[in-house]
Amino acid sequence: MYTFVHRCARKHANHPVASAMQDYPKMPIYPNEPANGLPTGASPASPTGIEGPRPLILHLDVDAFFAAVEQRDDRRLRGRPVAVGTGVVASCSYEARRYGVRTAMPLREARKLCPALRVLTGDYHRYELAGRRIAGICLDATPRVEVAALDDLYLMVPRTVDPLSPSAPVEWAERLRMRIRDEVGLEVSAGIARGRFIAGVATQDAKEGRRLQAGHCNGTPPPSLVRLVMPGHEREFLEPFCSSLLPGAGALNARRLHDYGLVTLGLVAGAPKHLLEGLFGAIGRDWTSQAAGIDNTTLRESRQPRSLSRSASFDPPLADRKGGQLRAMLDYLVTRAALELRSQGRVAAGLRIHIRYGDFTSVDGHSRLDSAADDDTTLRAAAHDRLTRVLTRRLPVRSMGVEFTAMAARSMQKNLFEDPELLRRQRLDSCADAIRARFGFLAIRPGATLVLDEQFPAGPDGLSLRTPCLSR
Repeated sequence: MYTFVHRCARKHANHPVASAMQDYPKMPIYPNEPANGLPTGASPASPTGIEGPRPLILHLDVDAFFAAVEQRDDRRLRGRPVAVGTGVVASCSYEARRYGVRTAMPLREARKLCPALRVLTGDYHRYELAGRRIAGICLDATPRVEVAALDDLYLMVPRTVDPLSPSAPVEWAERLRMRIRDEVGLEVSAGIARGRFIAGVATQDAKEGRRLQAGHCNGTPPPSLVRLVMPGHEREFLEPFCSSLLPGAGALNARRLHDYGLVTLGLVAGAPKHLLEGLFGAIGRDWTSQAAGIDNTTLRESRQPRSLSRSASFDPPLADRKGGQLRAMLDYLVTRAALELRSQGRVAAGLRIHIRYGDFTSVDGHSRLDSAADDDTTLRAAAHDRLTRVLTRRLPVRSMGVEFTAMAARSMQKNLFEDPELLRRQRLDSCADAIRARFGFLAIRPGATLVLDEQFPAGPDGLSLRTPCLSR
C-alpha cells in the first residue's frame, strides 16, 4: 500500500466521535454479518450469497491527460515541467509535480514553485481525439464501456477472464494498457475490483504509486501501474484510505467527516450505521457499507444527451463595438454544433445563448423553436435573434457559447406535404457535411466567419479557439 493513504492523520483517533465508536460493539452491515464484512454463508466471490462470482470492473484513468498529450505531440516538452490551463492549472506533468505544482493551483503560484514551468493554453480538439481513440480501443476489448470523461473510463471485464485469479485480470488489463500506449501514445493507470467505487480507489492507489516512483527518478516517469483488489479483501484494502473518497463526499461532507474524526474509510466502516445516518442522512448509511467493501455499484447505463454546446473564450476580452466579430463567432459555433447534431441523427427544439462580459457578469437567453430542427439556416437565424436580445451592454465579451436543448432523435417518417425550402436546406447541409468529412471543416463554411481568420489561427479541424473548459 502506498504511503499517500496515510495522509489521513492518526491524531484524530482520539476525537470524541471516533473514540465513542470504541464503546459500540462491531455492528454488522447485515443482520447476520460477521466481522469480516460478508453475510453468513456468502463466499468472498459472492457477497450476496448468490452462486457464481460477479464480473470485475476495470477503471482506467489517463495520467496527467492534457499535459501528456502536449508532451506526446511536442518532443521539446518531454522531460520538462509542463502545465495546461488559463488562470489555474488544469493538468500538469509529473516533472512539474516534483516542484509541488498541483491541479487547480493558480498559475501564478505554480510559476513561483517552478520557474521553468512551461504553461500552455491547451487544445480541446486534440484531447477529444485522444479520448475517442482510447474509448474505441476499450470497446474492442469489451462491449460494455462507460465513458465518464475523456480521460476516465469504466469497463466490464469479460467473463472469459477468471475474476478469482490473482493474475488473469491484471494480465488482461496490462495488454489493454500496452495497446493504448502503443496506439495513442499515452500512459493509463488501472484499478480492478468487483465494484465501481472500489475500482476507482484502486486506480488512485496505482496513480499515487507511479507519482512516488517518478519522484525518485530523473527524466521520463516510470510506466503506469495496475492495481487489483482481490474479491474478499475489499475491506482490508480500503481501510487506510481517506474518507473524502466516498461517493457524494464533496468538500463540505469531507470536512465534516474530518471534524468528526472519521478520517479513514476504516473508521467509517467501523462506525454504527445509525450514527452516520443521523449525521449525514441516507448517504451516511450507504457509506458504512461502501467503506466496508460492500460495493454493488456497476457501470452506469449510457443515455442520449439532451443538450449539445460549443463555446469560445477571448483573452483579452473581445471589444467588438459593431458586433461583426461576435456574430461571425456565433455563426461559426452554431455551424459546428449543428454538424455534430446531424452526425448524431438528432434535432433540437430549443437554443440557449451564453455571454460572459469582461467584468465577469454572465447572461443567458433561451428560445424555443417553432419546430425541432437540425439545419444550419434555421438554427443560425434563431441564434442571431436571441443574441440581439441578450447582448445589451457595451462591454467587451470574455466568452460566448451556444447550446442546443430539448434534443430528440430525428423522425424518419415522411410528411405528406414536404416543405420544398426545408428539403433544399437539408440537401445543402448534407452536401456540406460530406465535403467537410473529406476535406476538413474549413473547406466550406459561412462567408461571415472569414473575418475570424484575422484573429484566430486555423488548424486541420477548424479554427484554434480557446474554450472555457478543456474537458468538454
